[in-house]
Amino acid sequence: MGLPKLILASIATQFLCGNTNGIDMEIAREQPCFWIGNIIDPIDTLHYPAMSKMELYRAAVDITGEDPENISEDSVHNNSCFYWKIHRNGTMRGRGFGGESREFKATFDRPNKFDFRPAEGEGYSETAYVTITDNSTFVFIPICTDEGEMDWAVTSTVARLPERTMNQIYEHAKSLGFKKQYFVKL
Repeated sequence: MGLPKLILASIATQFLCGNTNGIDMEIAREQPCFWIGNIIDPIDTLHYPAMSKMELYRAAVDITGEDPENISEDSVHNNSCFYWKIHRNGTMRGRGFGGESREFKATFDRPNKFDFRPAEGEGYSETAYVTITDNSTFVFIPICTDEGEMDWAVTSTVARLPERTMNQIYEHAKSLGFKKQYFVKL
């Protein structure tokens, strides 16, 4: 290639490819920072619209501090009113069963797996996984307890989920091998 063609190629490259000395940060700037008022409120309460029977029993025993033989079947199913209050310090307080409560801490290994332990003392400890969610109102959580048993629970931003959603959750639970006779809708 002759010198005139080389010069033209160089000019064309500069014109077509831009500055070869680096990126220009000033040209890419959008605008100064500003107040954004349309943000998502943090979730402060999670409800339990459904769970396995054993998970409900474990929660009742741990939160009330009672022996299982002192807790009636009726009080567990009809008076649980079980929910979580989420605190900004990384802990959450389980509430229910006549106003009882206990503080827990969740430690995430990865976005869909976490260890769940009492903030103090012994009790309700497990490793939990997120296997299905609608990214809006519910999360299905299969649980492996420290005793080696599998349970499950559904946490939700609303106290009651639509029947169609509940059917989807139950089908998912069955697909993982959980038995329908142990499903509890709260």
